[in-house]
Amino acid sequence: MKPNDHFVLSLVCMALGGLCIGYYSYLCIVYGINEIVFSWVFLLGGMLLLIIGMMTYKRKKHIFSYLPIPLRRIVYLCTTIIIILFLGLQSCILYQGMHTDKQQGEAAIILGAQLHGSSISRLLRYRLERGIQFAEEYPNTYLIVSGGKGQAETCSEASAMKQYLIQHGVAESRILMEDASMNTQENLAFSKVLMEKYHIKSASIITNDFHMFRAGFIATSLGLSYHNYPARSDLDLAPNFYFREFLGSVKDITLSMIKRY
Repeated sequence: MKPNDHFVLSLVCMALGGLCIGYYSYLCIVYGINEIVFSWVFLLGGMLLLIIGMMTYKRKKHIFSYLPIPLRRIVYLCTTIIIILFLGLQSCILYQGMHTDKQQGEAAIILGAQLHGSSISRLLRYRLERGIQFAEEYPNTYLIVSGGKGQAETCSEASAMKQYLIQHGVAESRILMEDASMNTQENLAFSKVLMEKYHIKSASIITNDFHMFRAGFIATSLGLSYHNYPARSDLDLAPNFYFREFLGSVKDITLSMIKRY
């Protein structure tokens, strides 16, 4: 390491650590402590970066310099692979979240999201608003609302979604309910069964932009013919959601590869 490199590295680590902790503090102040799932990762990550930065500055060497050279090279290689994987997957997640297919399906699957008791959360409202837009653009299609009842919820997500759509002018006869699923995999698998029952050959998936890539990957693994119809999300929550989706995508891709081989 060059004479001043340790100073630059320590400064970068401490700056990133400060940003992470600052972002976590912002989420706590605006949305409440532990209200945003996965926000704690930014607190822990920020603290770790601050510790690394301070240790590097104090000792004038980065923490890996104390490792044997072969082990140090392995650490560098793994770090490089993780960075490339992160950037590659995030590019796919961003693209799928911004891309709406010109051709759409014979129905739309609106994926459920957390309720506040029986009240629609903001992210779920964005999905439902997009579903209403789909219903207006394609008047001869079904809307499949998919989502079971979570621990803190007083009714199934599908039931709350159906009521919201009816209140906003969607005919009840166009709404199909799937109220047994507890995650995205089940959302799409159970919705596919419903599609087969009603002889629906393809569907447009409606979920928030950050979730579109993973939902599409799962749909493909299930053999479901689908089209992108993403809904918006909140910009201030993007770092949290996109990082969480990166980890979720890695998990789903890994499990898919294990099942295949």
